[in-house]
Amino acid sequence: MKVVAILLVLLPVVAVFALRFRRHYSRYKDGTWVVPRIAGRLQKLEVLYGRALEDATRQYIERRLRVLLVGLGLLWILGLGVLLLPEEEKETGQIPRPAAEEDAAGVRVQLSDGESATEVELTVESRDLTEEEFAKAADDAERELEKEIYGENRASDYVTGDLVFPEKDRTGKLQISWDTDTLTVIGRTGTVRREELESPCVVEITATLTDGIRTRQAEYTATVIPAKDTETVFQRALRSLTELEESSRGEAVFRLPEEVDGVRVTEQKKSGKKTICTIYLGVVLVAGALFLLRENKQKEMLKDREERLQHVFYRFVKRLTLLLGAGESLQGSLVTAAAVEERYLTPEVQYAVNRIRTGSAEPAVYADLGRSLGLQTYVRLFSTISTAAPRGSSQLLGLLEQEVKDAEAEAKESARRRGEQAAQKLLLPMILLMIVVIGIVLFPAVVGM
Repeated sequence: MKVVAILLVLLPVVAVFALRFRRHYSRYKDGTWVVPRIAGRLQKLEVLYGRALEDATRQYIERRLRVLLVGLGLLWILGLGVLLLPEEEKETGQIPRPAAEEDAAGVRVQLSDGESATEVELTVESRDLTEEEFAKAADDAERELEKEIYGENRASDYVTGDLVFPEKDRTGKLQISWDTDTLTVIGRTGTVRREELESPCVVEITATLTDGIRTRQAEYTATVIPAKDTETVFQRALRSLTELEESSRGEAVFRLPEEVDGVRVTEQKKSGKKTICTIYLGVVLVAGALFLLRENKQKEMLKDREERLQHVFYRFVKRLTLLLGAGESLQGSLVTAAAVEERYLTPEVQYAVNRIRTGSAEPAVYADLGRSLGLQTYVRLFSTISTAAPRGSSQLLGLLEQEVKDAEAEAKESARRRGEQAAQKLLLPMILLMIVVIGIVLFPAVVGM
């Protein structure tokens, strides 16, 4: 322990020197034998000279000092933990016996005959109860048993279910054995048999409590109610009907009585309407579910269409501007530029161009194309085209160049929003991972408490 204490004092001193050397590295790079030696080794491993060699040497020393500081910190924490551990008790040959209310303890004992040795496990039982302790434990057990043995039964004078006969008291120090004066009604394990009873039966129960040395008996009573006395009106009527059915099994027809034991009896025939209604309701529910699923699928497809069109808008406008600037016609530029998205954008543009080629007015077609695509960005773009196209390609080209700048800024903003959404989705897994790591770190400490 003295060595550990000395190390705890020296480690911070070494750490201070290491930090000072790291901070004032330039003061030592020419005046100590350590730095030139490191530089010579690095120069052999890599072809470095001048400033590059100095930088590599500094980085090498900083990495090593960082590792040294972390190691010193861990050693200091470990040494502090060793100092805080309770010292081992000196060997006295005396093993404390567990108290009467505690469990037995296991002790490792070494046996040696002078030539060889072995270790064995010795069980030290808890101390025996004194007279006063036994009397108190027995009194407590009697009070607890009076509440416990009747289990879920309504009361001691109305027993209709099995009793609870524990083999030990709550402390585990007293063994309990059971007996009754009518074993055919209540067995030694608490099982209640009342099928053959014609009238309530009072049973005396005896519990024998012992700690292995002393013994005490506790007396309890239970009144077991016959099974027939606990029947409901309908259970009694069903039993009577069953007896009538059994007595008429020789006849071809069993005739239901109009009344039995004061209960009116009528036959309930199966109704086909109920079955048809159930089937109809099931069909309605299935049809409704299919309709909702289809609607949901269509909404997802529309959302996918909007996301894809919005995603390619910047590329579409930029390509359209480049093609017009290169001298392409507006219709040809639209068809070529729309190739960036072949599922939704290309068919819409191709349909619009075909309308123009068949004689439709260009401004009206472009306005319809923007509305058909549905997104505000496309509506704005094709509204600009429908207005500026009749005035000449030069004015249209200038407007499209401004549209490209706006689309680029919007694309960057959209990318930023998608990044934030992705980060938010990763937040929950990161929190769960942190909880798992904390659990792994704390589990040994909790188990060891």
